[in-house]
Amino acid sequence: MKYMVFSDIHGNLESLRKVLEEAETIQPDMIISLGDVVGYGADPAKCVELVEEYAHIKISGNHDLAAIGLSSSAGFNKHAQKSIQWTSEILNEKQLNALKDYEPIYHHRDCLFAHSSPLSPLNWEYIYNISQAREIFKQSKEKFIFIGHTHIPGIVSYNKKGDTKTIQKTFININPEKRYLINTGSVGQPRDGINAGCFTILDTIKGTINQRRVKYDFAPTQEKILAAGLPGILATRLENGK
Repeated sequence: MKYMVFSDIHGNLESLRKVLEEAETIQPDMIISLGDVVGYGADPAKCVELVEEYAHIKISGNHDLAAIGLSSSAGFNKHAQKSIQWTSEILNEKQLNALKDYEPIYHHRDCLFAHSSPLSPLNWEYIYNISQAREIFKQSKEKFIFIGHTHIPGIVSYNKKGDTKTIQKTFININPEKRYLINTGSVGQPRDGINAGCFTILDTIKGTINQRRVKYDFAPTQEKILAAGLPGILATRLENGK
């Protein structure tokens, strides 16, 4: 089984299109979106439509639920709040209903998919450290646990002894004695200093996990953000990947 997993598109149509072009080449059996399709970027409507067209599993992110009024944006910074208000106003009824249909968490075979921590998927916990990862492993059973939310890709392994380690590689061979927590990073607003969209390929037949990057022309994305009257920082941060 070949899975393509991505997250945090955030209305960035140019980057999403590049990722989907990769999908045409890779031909995954399943495509999974881990949420935050909208927010920040100026193309939320088209991004929602493309996710509807391509993704087999669709997980809800905090920005998705805020856009349809099912989650509060009170904890958002002022730029995110302005963006999500603008987003909710320009989406049509069909697109808003699509966001309502997203799942908070999803189990499929030996995989678990969530936007943030699968232990409390609607509390929007950011997973940054080993102790958080270890607790997720202890309270779940799946071999592959996928998350997003932080916009920073990474892989953590866990064995039967409870050893939990960060893997400093983007391509690994799966160890049958280990389990994996995979943060798939962000398609539309990377924050690890690399201004290229990120996605993950899990190939259970070949036994590999591959975190891949795809470059895109972010200038048109920036121009559309500014033309929409959205905060300038949402445009400038695309260039430095922060």
